[in-house]
Amino acid sequence: MYFASTWLVFCVLLKLLNTHEYGFSVSFLCALIFLIHPIHTEVVNNLKCRDELLAFSLSLLALWFSLKSYEKPTLKSILLILLFLSLALFSKRTAVLTFAIIPLCILFFRKVNVKHVAIIISLLVFTGIIASFIKANIVSEKTVRHFYHFENPLYTESISLMHRLIIGIKTFGFYVKFSLLPYPFSFYYGTNTFDLSTDINLYFLIAITFLVVVGFYIYKTKNKLLLFATLLFCGCIVPFTNIGTPAPGILGERFAYFSTMGFCLVLAIIIVNYTKNIHFKSISQFFSKPLIYLLPVMLICMGYTWNRNTKWNSKLVLFENDIKHLEKSAKANSLLANEYFEMLRSPNKKYSDQVLVQKCINHYDGAVTNDSSFFTAYNNAGVIYYSYLNDFKTAKKYFTLAIRHKPLYAQAYENLGNCFKQENNIQKTVECYKKTIEINPKQYTAYMSIINLFFERKEYNKTIKVINVAYSSFPYNYELTAQEANCYLMKGDTIEAIEKYEEAYGLNPNQNLAQFLAQKFKETRNTVKYELYKNK
Repeated sequence: MYFASTWLVFCVLLKLLNTHEYGFSVSFLCALIFLIHPIHTEVVNNLKCRDELLAFSLSLLALWFSLKSYEKPTLKSILLILLFLSLALFSKRTAVLTFAIIPLCILFFRKVNVKHVAIIISLLVFTGIIASFIKANIVSEKTVRHFYHFENPLYTESISLMHRLIIGIKTFGFYVKFSLLPYPFSFYYGTNTFDLSTDINLYFLIAITFLVVVGFYIYKTKNKLLLFATLLFCGCIVPFTNIGTPAPGILGERFAYFSTMGFCLVLAIIIVNYTKNIHFKSISQFFSKPLIYLLPVMLICMGYTWNRNTKWNSKLVLFENDIKHLEKSAKANSLLANEYFEMLRSPNKKYSDQVLVQKCINHYDGAVTNDSSFFTAYNNAGVIYYSYLNDFKTAKKYFTLAIRHKPLYAQAYENLGNCFKQENNIQKTVECYKKTIEINPKQYTAYMSIINLFFERKEYNKTIKVINVAYSSFPYNYELTAQEANCYLMKGDTIEAIEKYEEAYGLNPNQNLAQFLAQKFKETRNTVKYELYKNK
């Protein structure tokens, strides 16, 4: 998929620059730089980023047929534009950039034809409307993702427009620097990993320097192609600079995938401009002097990319490799701690349980140290203290902190109830379990916890009452029905108990319950049902 997207970069640029003197040279060099650029390792290695590959490739196909249709509109090309634009938008919202890229390409490299421009613009508008309608009315997933402070402080903090502009310039500077020198790689950024203050730093200076230098170069050379490449790079990265909508994690290599086409084009144009004494007409001529001197750079990039690919061998390898320069990232610490937590429950472990427990605690503490509002890290740390260290007092402290930062945190309330149960504080235990169910009526384990608690204390009427409440969320549940039968049996109401046991058997036929029912019907001299369950 990555090679296909690179090939499309080459083909689309060839189509776009079909009348340019150095169209082949620029197209090939841009695609080559795009192919070997290490910044793309996240998009290729991270399964989640397949949407980025699809959106980019489908957008380029839409651009290709837009250029073809602009020259000679046909029904086939128009339908293909609609198809690829729609598929790109359904792949990922990033594809909306194509709605600006297509007119930009036509404006720079095609003669203005009012009729053809009207067709292209109509297609873009029509596709946008249709795609929005389909996503709103046909796509079933309606979940809205909520972003938190530990992902990007700008989600929860209110700042001035000027402050946002400064942050945007710094973020832009980061992407310029990372496009030129992609180091160090990080699987996640987030709070405390990037300076979001109004102070002027190196990234701010890089951004200003890049814009001034490229702007001056364009002005001096009157290079329209370089202006286009610069606008392509800047336009595709601006939506991810935190000026408008904050970016999840603040920064991300995947956010630069569309924009690196523009950046690689900038480099290709500058290189070809200084080697234009050689007119490349085929790939075989490309690696003659002076471009043969680019070979060491290519080998370095390829080696660096290969090395980074190995770090994506597994989540654990990736997280452990990157955490050394992500010590201030709350989310990165939490993700690594979660990975160690999962290893505790795995039979094949790289570390002993004692080491894993300590690593979990260290990184969960690192998460809450860097962002004190990280409620899931508090909760998970509490589970470690509760389940593996039997330190209920410390566990309670962490669960309480989780609730303080997220008052409607059902799982933390249930965990806190478990701690009170260990301390035999029944009143607090019941309060926590009831609060859990109030927050999340689908929290099945909370129902079972309070049911088992009342049953153990021989409070059978209370147990039945909770079971009846649970039925509203979990009807026809074998475990609930069997426990209700147990309550009636313990109360001495054998007839009601047997009815419930039969109901439970209907939900989950099993040999043990059949034997039990056969014995009860034998005791009550119900020979018909005795024979029925005996045979079962």
